[in-house]
Amino acid sequence: MNTKKNTLQSIMDIGLQLVQERGYNGFSYADIAEAVGIRKASIHYHFPSKQDLVQAVLLQYRKDFMDRLQAVKEQDLDSQGKLTGFFGLYRETLEDNAKLCLCSMMAAELHSFPEEIRAELNLFFRANESWVEDVLAQGQEEGAFNFSISTGEQAKILVAFVQGAQLMTRSLGDIHYFDTLVSSCMSSLK
Repeated sequence: MNTKKNTLQSIMDIGLQLVQERGYNGFSYADIAEAVGIRKASIHYHFPSKQDLVQAVLLQYRKDFMDRLQAVKEQDLDSQGKLTGFFGLYRETLEDNAKLCLCSMMAAELHSFPEEIRAELNLFFRANESWVEDVLAQGQEEGAFNFSISTGEQAKILVAFVQGAQLMTRSLGDIHYFDTLVSSCMSSLK
């Protein structure tokens, strides 16, 4: 039983890696089978279709990411520290072989997915916006942030910003580009 669980997790881990690096349409079960050292039939046992695999990976990714955001929120940080932690999660992804946020990569291929997966992507982005909105509200109360639009609108801008910053950084192959963008963004909020 433990071997099945390990195989399942290995398949999901490699699936996540491949989607982040290549996108949904950039890998096959053969790629996963080779990386894990199993037959394609073993993958089909756990995930009858590629969409089943990607949906499971997406659900796990969203849960893990939100858990990590919650951990940032629970730290004894001011709003600037929390927002820096938010950007840091996206930076970590880039540091890992220039991978992108799973949901950013998948959003680029939205037409490839059924409504269930599109809904999961939407939940991920909306949860990020809500988290950032709470931090921005805290920052306004602290006097750390000053902007003229609503916290909800500003949160949408910041989530879109970090997604775009990842894409540009990956394209340019320079992690310092991301740091410069984040620094400028943080300064603009003051």
